Amino acid sequence: MLKRTLLACAFAAAVGLTAAIAPLTSAPTASADYSGDPYPLENCPVSGEKLGQDAVTVVLDGMKDAKLNGTQVRFCCPKCVEGFKADPAKYTGKMNDAIVKAAGEYPIKACIVMTDEVIDSDAKIVVHHNRVYRLCCKKCVTRFERDPAKYVKEFEARVIAAQKSAYKSTTCPVSGKPLGDGAVDMVLKDRLVRVCCPGCVGPVKADPAAAFAKIDAAK
Repeated sequence: MLKRTLLACAFAAAVGLTAAIAPLTSAPTASADYSGDPYPLENCPVSGEKLGQDAVTVVLDGMKDAKLNGTQVRFCCPKCVEGFKADPAKYTGKMNDAIVKAAGEYPIKACIVMTDEVIDSDAKIVVHHNRVYRLCCKKCVTRFERDPAKYVKEFEARVIAAQKSAYKSTTCPVSGKPLGDGAVDMVLKDRLVRVCCPGCVGPVKADPAAAFAKIDAAK
């Protein structure tokens, strides 16, 4: 009987230890399984109400417009989730306009489709997965929309190349471990974030602000 009790205690202690370290190494949660950037607005795209503690975070899936799949959106209540999914076209235009208005300085200088063309004040704007892309002309918009994954990859490669030399942090913002040869470079909110391993990508996406704070503290 004593032996069984000791084994049970050891098992409980092991489970508790695992739970304590899980946030550093666990797979991305549903709220972090989005593509592109997290939802950047403070208001619900359906009701317009300011998002509070009861906000519902959704990663769109199974949408008739497949380009919306993978987009993270936050709503004030479940009813607004249903309304958005029933008629996304009614809300996405206004939502994307707000995302463009809230966007910061574009992080690269050249078009990601016609790569020799410099982006100027006449750039055409596309919002894909909550991220703003500036393209040199309407033809490039058409090409982007035919194969967004191709040009998202190009955008992220250019952001990484432009920001890596000035990146000061030498440790992972999740685990605190030194960045070694296996470090993963990712782009979030137009910024380069370097983590020690693929397992730390999800936690960064779940709480970008915490990661940015640690990175900025190293400057």
